[in-house]
Amino acid sequence: MASTNQSESVAATASPAPAGNDGITIESVNRISKIPVVESTIQTATTIYEKIKDYNTVTHWTLSTAENTVHKAIEVSKPITSPVVHTLEGPIKKVDEILCSGLDYVESKVPAIKLPPGEIYNNTKEYIDHNVTPKVQNVYSTVEPTIQTAKHMVEPAIQSAKNIVDPAVQSAKNVVEPAVQTAYHLVEPIVQPAVDKVNQILHPHPEHNANNTETPEQSTECPECPLNSNSNSKKNEHQQ
Repeated sequence: MASTNQSESVAATASPAPAGNDGITIESVNRISKIPVVESTIQTATTIYEKIKDYNTVTHWTLSTAENTVHKAIEVSKPITSPVVHTLEGPIKKVDEILCSGLDYVESKVPAIKLPPGEIYNNTKEYIDHNVTPKVQNVYSTVEPTIQTAKHMVEPAIQSAKNIVDPAVQSAKNVVEPAVQTAYHLVEPIVQPAVDKVNQILHPHPEHNANNTETPEQSTECPECPLNSNSNSKKNEHQQ
């Protein structure tokens, strides 16, 4: 008994309402619902709905109550909606005719819309296998040898340039570093007395000079003088 009520409710929900005194048949809706893709979608949704409804007694009672409520609401609203529907019957028919003309145009331009979903998938796959895939393979087979040739030409050139540049860089380094060290040892004895003299002028420290207990080199030492601290660090580095 439950399965009979279920099939009747699903049929009432999925199938379009027939033409009668209280309803208007919209041909465009009927045609859209008969398109294979749309029809398959409706069938899938109906199957899912049936499984959810029969999942247990709670879902069956809930959905059955909802269906009965909708049906009662439709029956109660018929006396109110019937005059409105009859008043709008002319505009609705015109819109229906426009939609039907659009469907005719789409069906003439895209005949595949009349095919079942499985056949559309197979036709699309076959078209890709016979038209798109061979072209992609041809492009790949044409480009790949060029890429490999360029790779084989560029890599040896890069390696050759590296073999030439590396010894030159190392030779320049071996020449420059001793020259820098020699220049440093030559310049430091000349620059250091001038730095000490500047420190002595900037920081004379008269209290040290009055006692004469420190050597001139010690008297020029001042923790506040950055030049003196730098010179001391250089001396230490030179001694090391």
